[in-house]
Amino acid sequence: MKKLTLLALLALTACSKTAAPEGPLDAGARRICMDNIESRAINKNSISYQDDPAAPVTKGANGQLEMTLKFSAKNEQGMASSLVARCVVSADGKKLVDIAVKEGR
Repeated sequence: MKKLTLLALLALTACSKTAAPEGPLDAGARRICMDNIESRAINKNSISYQDDPAAPVTKGANGQLEMTLKFSAKNEQGMASSLVARCVVSADGKKLVDIAVKEGR
C-alpha cells in the first residue's frame, strides 16, 4: 500500500510540473521567427500569437532550432485568418533558415 501511495504522489507531482523556462537561445530563435512573420504581414498591427504557453523549441537536423507558432493576422480585406508558421533557425539562433506558413485549423 505504501508503494502505491508513493507512486500516486509521484504521478501527481509529475503532472503539475510546468515547462522549463525558455533559454536565451530559444527566445532568440523565437524572436527571429516572429520578426519574420511580422515583416511579411500586410497588416502588422493585426498579428496576434495564440501560443499559450509558448510552443517548445526543439533541435532538428544539424542542431538547427525548430518551432511552430500559431497566430492570426488580417488580410488586405481586413478579415482575420488563423495561420501556423513552422520556422527553422540556425543552430546559433541568429539566422532564419526556413519558414513555411499555412492556414491553421
